[in-house]
Amino acid sequence: MSDPIAARADAIHEALLSMEREAGADDLFPLGYLIPQVLLVVDQLDYDPTDVDGEEFDAVFHDWLDDTFAQDGMSETDQTAVRQFFNQACQQASTP
Repeated sequence: MSDPIAARADAIHEALLSMEREAGADDLFPLGYLIPQVLLVVDQLDYDPTDVDGEEFDAVFHDWLDDTFAQDGMSETDQTAVRQFFNQACQQASTP
């Protein structure tokens, strides 16, 4: 059985790892923040793989970020950078 959420998360995770390999020093913090979060979110989700599509992961992850940013007291600048990298990874994951 196919799991669209896990497949989407894996594709985003791989995109982030690829971006990290090519990143400059200023980009390592937001990428390093994101990479472990992707797998953590997937591990904590409770869903029926036959009842979801992969893009639902994106919305769930943005909600997750809202909560973790508040808990971590992250600056607006860092929040923006993290979201930009996540959105870029989502785009890369959607490109065949």
